[in-house]
Amino acid sequence: MAEMGIVGWDHSSDPAQVGDDLTYGNLLIRTGLDDRTEIELGFDGYGTTRLRDRTSGLVSRQHGAGDMTIALRRGLSGPNGPIAVHGFVSLPAGGGGIGAGDWGAGLLVPIGIGLPRGFEIDLTPELDAAVNGSGKGRHLAWGGVVGLSHAVGPMLSIEAELAAWRHDDPAGHYTDARSAVSVAWQAGKNWQIDLELDLGLSAAAPDRSLMFGMARRF
Repeated sequence: MAEMGIVGWDHSSDPAQVGDDLTYGNLLIRTGLDDRTEIELGFDGYGTTRLRDRTSGLVSRQHGAGDMTIALRRGLSGPNGPIAVHGFVSLPAGGGGIGAGDWGAGLLVPIGIGLPRGFEIDLTPELDAAVNGSGKGRHLAWGGVVGLSHAVGPMLSIEAELAAWRHDDPAGHYTDARSAVSVAWQAGKNWQIDLELDLGLSAAAPDRSLMFGMARRF
């Protein structure tokens, strides 16, 4: 399977500055090794950042390719079971200001639980060795996502999520918390179109984010 984030937009603002980040062509390639194990290779695509100083009006821009990620996922309760373990390593392939600047790693435990009337609750606790904001070294980050999804029809589903991650960055601890609503449309037997809107719930999160992408199963 190939999953592509065609375009993503983050908008942030505070009393000092206004920022907009755009990403294009995020790509995730997933392939099965057996009936419950898959390996993933991700590319963060091309990104641009724009910052405008509110006082002076000066605008700064950066652009370049993002980082790479290698991940392995293993189902813990059968081929289509509700619990899996997912480990990843990020590699600093991106350019300055766009890529993280150093390697990172993390462990997730995706859990999907079916509920009555076609609902499903998804839980994904996560523990990371996240790259410091300085671009050198790593710090502890932890948190996760909880979501509730339901099929609107045979080809369409909708999900609402709450997510939060706590970062113990040496330069300053912070929490990235946000809410999200996403829609997935099964455009064909092997095609899916995705749209997601996020709203920031903490000062460290973008005020709002919008993502559009697609997936193709081979």
